Amino acid sequence: MNMSVLLRYRWFSLALAIIGLGFLLLIGFSAAYAGKIYPGVSVNGLHVGGLSREEALAKLDLESQKYNSQQLQVRYYETNLRIPVKALGVSYRPQAVERAVRFGREGGVAQQLSNRLRALSGRTTSYTNYHYKDERLAPFLAHIDEDVTRPVANASLTFINGAVGIDPSHPGYRVDVGRLTASINRRLEVMSSDPVVAPVYTVTPTIDNAALQSARHQADTYATSALALKTGNLTSIIDQSKILSWIDVTTPAGRTDLPIDPINQFYDAFVGPEVHLTLSRSKVAAYVSEFAAKIDKTPQNAVLTMQNDKLTIAQPSQDGVSLDQVQSVGRVIAALGKPGTDRSVTLPGKVTPAEVNERNLDSLGIKERISQGQTFFPGSPSTRLTNVRVGQALYNGILLKPDEVFSFGKILGDVGPAQGYVPELVILADRTEKQYGGGLCQVSSTAYRAALLAGLPILQRVNHSFAVSYYTAPYGVPGIDATIYYPQVDFKFKNDTGHYILMQTHMQGTTLTFDFFGTKTKTGEIRGPSFISGSGDPKQASHTVFYRDIKDLSGTVIKTDTVHTFYKPSTDFPIEKQFN
Repeated sequence: MNMSVLLRYRWFSLALAIIGLGFLLLIGFSAAYAGKIYPGVSVNGLHVGGLSREEALAKLDLESQKYNSQQLQVRYYETNLRIPVKALGVSYRPQAVERAVRFGREGGVAQQLSNRLRALSGRTTSYTNYHYKDERLAPFLAHIDEDVTRPVANASLTFINGAVGIDPSHPGYRVDVGRLTASINRRLEVMSSDPVVAPVYTVTPTIDNAALQSARHQADTYATSALALKTGNLTSIIDQSKILSWIDVTTPAGRTDLPIDPINQFYDAFVGPEVHLTLSRSKVAAYVSEFAAKIDKTPQNAVLTMQNDKLTIAQPSQDGVSLDQVQSVGRVIAALGKPGTDRSVTLPGKVTPAEVNERNLDSLGIKERISQGQTFFPGSPSTRLTNVRVGQALYNGILLKPDEVFSFGKILGDVGPAQGYVPELVILADRTEKQYGGGLCQVSSTAYRAALLAGLPILQRVNHSFAVSYYTAPYGVPGIDATIYYPQVDFKFKNDTGHYILMQTHMQGTTLTFDFFGTKTKTGEIRGPSFISGSGDPKQASHTVFYRDIKDLSGTVIKTDTVHTFYKPSTDFPIEKQFN
């Protein structure tokens, strides 16, 4: 046998011996750890190699109880915030132990052999399985974030001692909540009490002192002196501090305030920390709008009254005044661009005459009474009379333009003690109770009758739920009433006469009168009402009907309206409670 063959034989024999020894070691190793976790394996930071499943579970339970009695420290600035582990609801689950038990015993032969060799060589294998409640950690994170956060401040312009100055910038500070949460998680997963240092980063101002100083000369022009705004008899002085607040300080587009940003490095290297000062049109416009609110006046129509068949003025009209805000903003900006010690701007205004004024009374067409509506309410208590008296006054002097729709509720507005109303009975969906303004339906019903007799189109009318005696006279039969409970229930009609209508009201004792004045183009005549079913007993249901003939000035009927009214028994609406 030659030498080379002999050497190969010896090497082969040695390899077989080593492999055999390895198998013997593995067999012995496996036998030694039968029913136990292989060495080098840890669960949630606990070494469990050499332990049985039960021993590992018991160790995990014991150590987790100990850990739950400890605290996590989070350090920031000079503060140590202590977070009780128990407060986070941390639990360590047995699944990690089960995985540790299966290590080296699951998978194919090659995988098991590899894992056992890993354990035999002393390499570490870790398993974790834990859970905590995010909502319990959140308040601690919020507290840290609030303590750490310091807002960044850019350099800004100021006016001190008669000159433009600069308030210096200062950096801001924020905590990286994501990184902090990850650090806390790393402590929890291995039951570590090592302190956590909160990651705090600096927020760099985008406008520093030097950059703003280089552009300050632009502000000197804008704020060279105060600016006087004039219109009519009103003057407003804008001082230099206010002017400076209208200046926008901008940096090159794209620059950010992040602590480390390649964009910032690019601008600082090639563009420089340049800033630009410009007058903000929107800020100037906002001030002009505030100034306009002081001088703008809505036109006020003359208050009219018909006395002795003659239209007279009870209160004169007032012309409206409005500032031309677009032109005003342009003039202010132009003036601020010119340096000087005595700067003033006259702002353009516009006068708008009132629609109804002393000069156009003859064109209104208010020359005669076109209808009169009346209701009678004897026996009303004093509280109800108070509400009727207060309510009817709102409609005295109301002017309706041609084609305007009259809304009783829109004019009525709020109903409460501030308006002079008192509690009195009202009919609601299924009961009768006291509320402020009870009795106002007397006013709406009177207006309804005047509109009917003027021949005006009725657009919205709702009758009372049951027949009420106050709305029966002078017909003797209910059916010509209009309830109001705004905004759910309203009474509306349209002025289709082609002329203005002036409404005048008058309350005498327990009689309320609505007079409509204008130009008579037609009339309305009522036939009825009469019962179709039921009777005058309000405790019974009833059905009434009336007809309205609309006639032209020659007396010819041009239209007839049929109006049905259905009432429920008054007993369906008991008085359930009194007003408190």
